[in-house]
Amino acid sequence: MTAVAPFDNDGFQAEALLAIIDTLDPNRYIGFIYGSGFEAQPTLLAEIAKRIPLLGNLPATLASVKSPRIFFSACARLGVDHPQTWTQANASLPSDGLVKAVGASGGSHVQPYSNGKVRLDKQCYAQQKLHGLPVSVLFLAHGQQAALVGFNELMLAPTEALPYRYGGAVSQIDLSASEQDQLLKAVQQLTAEFSLLGLNSLDAVLQDGVAYVLEVNPRLSASVGLYETVDGEMNLLAMHVAACKQAQAYALPSSVAVKSGSVAQAVIYSALPLSIPANFAWPDWVQDCPSPQSSTQMLAGEPICTILASADKAEAAKQLLAIRVKMLNNLLANRLKEDEDASPF
Repeated sequence: MTAVAPFDNDGFQAEALLAIIDTLDPNRYIGFIYGSGFEAQPTLLAEIAKRIPLLGNLPATLASVKSPRIFFSACARLGVDHPQTWTQANASLPSDGLVKAVGASGGSHVQPYSNGKVRLDKQCYAQQKLHGLPVSVLFLAHGQQAALVGFNELMLAPTEALPYRYGGAVSQIDLSASEQDQLLKAVQQLTAEFSLLGLNSLDAVLQDGVAYVLEVNPRLSASVGLYETVDGEMNLLAMHVAACKQAQAYALPSSVAVKSGSVAQAVIYSALPLSIPANFAWPDWVQDCPSPQSSTQMLAGEPICTILASADKAEAAKQLLAIRVKMLNNLLANRLKEDEDASPF
């Protein structure tokens, strides 16, 4: 069974999502696994937990980790490097920086400001702007333990209005021993601090040899799809379930054994309104594309699909990804031209 829950700028429409869950027979499911979209709605997650067991971090954990005040206070106390962050309405801000929405995801909410002109409230916070390599760490957690899955480079798909929009990621990147050690230490400290469960990811910026932690995503992230475990019977999702269901005595390995090689991923957004027919021939390296059962109307700025490319090394995967992005953009441009030629205006 597949059902689509309505989602808008405020998140999931709670009543509609709960109504879908209420149609399910809880005896047929072992639990509820969630990804992005709940960061600003821990109370909705708590309502879901009343209906079906959660396989992931608890709502209270989600709320704490996504609270800038709680999270960055913990980073400061633990000695975890992070950008200067301001949460107070009367904060004295630097002349330029970034303003971010609390509990948001995907980067579209991140906006630069200049001349210190930004008003802080419970919905947003300000942060020092860093200039470096954006990275993430995918890891498996169980209370006080964390096991590395892999290091990733994060990529943007910027527009003038959305300069920090998420554009994709590439797995198995090469980092120095010092950078790896800093990131893994932060993962271990924050896992123990917040008693994290299952698959999580940590985002950071590497600048001048220092790993500055930006956030922890206490749920499944897009980078999960970039890895395949060596033991095919125990894939990452199964490991996530096991880590969430096991008792306190459960012991994680020091790292998760994943297959070698790198996978690069790019999210393709529609630059203009676009009609995609039901018979559109998607290449086999495209995922998350519109339903083939009927034509789809895409609005400007909407995500269309995800492109994947694999290679032995991260740079080679990125190069192949760039080629495939151009190929698909040409296919979509031809589709848009067909729409224009068919128009009577």
